[in-house]
Formats: sequence, C-alpha cells, structure tokens
Amino acid sequence: MQQVYTLPDLTPQVLACGGRPIKLGVIGNPIAHSKSPQMQQAGLDAAGIPMTYVRLLAGTAAGEFEAMMQALGERGFIGLNVTIPFKKQAYLLAREKDELTSLCGAGNTLVHLPAGGWRLHNTDGPGFAQAVRELTGHPLGELRVLLLGACGGAGCALAAQCALADCPRLFLANRPKPQLTELAEHLRAQTGARVEPIALGSDAMAAAVREADLIVNATSLGLHRGDPLPLSPNLLRPGQWVYDIVTHPTPFCAAAAEHGCRADYGLSMLLWQGAFAFRHWFGTLPNIASMRRALEQA
Repeated sequence: MQQVYTLPDLTPQVLACGGRPIKLGVIGNPIAHSKSPQMQQAGLDAAGIPMTYVRLLAGTAAGEFEAMMQALGERGFIGLNVTIPFKKQAYLLAREKDELTSLCGAGNTLVHLPAGGWRLHNTDGPGFAQAVRELTGHPLGELRVLLLGACGGAGCALAAQCALADCPRLFLANRPKPQLTELAEHLRAQTGARVEPIALGSDAMAAAVREADLIVNATSLGLHRGDPLPLSPNLLRPGQWVYDIVTHPTPFCAAAAEHGCRADYGLSMLLWQGAFAFRHWFGTLPNIASMRRALEQA
C-alpha cells in the first residue's frame, strides 16, 4: 500500500483494497508525516472492522478541496480527519457542525451524511481535555489555564474548549494582533467565560504564569530542533502542570520538569482526538491501548 493517495489514485480496484475497502482517511497538504493511519488502523483492526484508513493529499488551489470532498463522498468514504491547511475550509463546506466547531470556526473530523454532504466535529478540544485529565487528574473546568499561541489553528480550538469547560481563569497569550482581542471577546460573549488576552513576553504574561495551574504551549516552538522555548522556565513554579501539544518530547517539557512541574507532550492529545473521531464514525470508542501502542511505535 502506498503512503499517500491523491484523488486519481483512488480507482475502484484500489478502493477495494483486497476486501478491506478504503473508506476512511486523513486529508491535508502536506500529509506524508501523519501518524493517524497507524493509530486508526490499529483501532479498526482491534474492533474487527474490515476497512482501511489512508493518507490523502488534496491540492490547495481554489476549489480543489471542495471537489475532492465531493468525490470522496461519492466513492464511499464514511469519514475523514482533516488537518492543515483545510480545517477552516471543512467548516465552510460542512452541512452540519457541532458546538465546539461552531464556536471556533474550524473542525477536524468529518462524518458523511446519509443524504449526502458532511457533518463536522472538532475532536481537538475534547482530545486535549482528556489528555489534561490524564496529566493532572482534574477536569479541565477546574484549572486556571494559560494558553500560549491562542490565535493558531489548534490554539483557537483549545481556547474554545477551555471556555466551554468554564475554566475559572483563561489567559490567551499571543503576539499582539487584533485577532487575539477578537477571540477573547467572542469567547466571552458566547460562553460567559473569564477570558483575558495578553501579549507574549509582557509583564501581564509573567503574572499569568504565576497564577495558572496549567500552562499550554500551542505555538509552533518545539517542532524543530533549536527552537527557543515559548517562555522562560524560570517563571514556572513547582507543582504546576505544563502541556506541549507538539507530538514528540520537547525541550520545554524537559525544562518544566527540571523546575518541578509535571509535564507531558501532545501524543496523548493526538491519541484522544483520534479516539473521539472513531466514536463519531462508529458510535463507540476504539481499543485505546491498541491505538496508543501504534502511536508509540510510529
């Protein structure tokens, strides 16, 4: 089986896939790096569901994503995960949307509707909330949260999840830009949450670090070797929790642990957002242990 499929690759013979038809996938550009196929295939196999999950590459020119979505529905796909750069396009395309998707204007899990078209869910937020519960032992709504990189695609979904969970304090940190204030005002208006926008590196952010129970890095810092830390670990205090959504161990997590914090990285969020996507497709959670093993070995 090839690593990445484009629409012309999906001939009837390929879709049949030796009796395990291709009916699920993750769509993005680029997409070859995605670990979702290993994880979701493990869930399918453990449940005895004879389907195949693949990586799908969509073009970024105007109309290409929409055309591919139409074609995938016609070719029997029952569901899809959506990643960069198509989460907002999926929002515009979907006929139905869940509450979190409507609040943040983007989603990552599509379910094909019986009458045609797609229903969009956002499982990034619930996946994050479950990962936080694993790390802290507390539901998200009990924690004061500082979210770094709130204006990014993932950051916006996490901010919306924290607002829906009614966190006692929610600090949204980003480089100063109009979108940050707009996001905070939108979340306050829609949920009544206590949301405060602050500039990265400001005195207000240093104060927010001291107050927060949980510091979340949703910036891209940590993706690449040599990236600077998203904040000085000297600001942290022992006993805080730190969560980095990057899906491999990061220097920020290591530095936080050295300063007495309990830290984890984004593999657990990836696992749970995938598990909740599986539940949207099949109505039940998959075998979590099997999916976790597959991710750790990917």
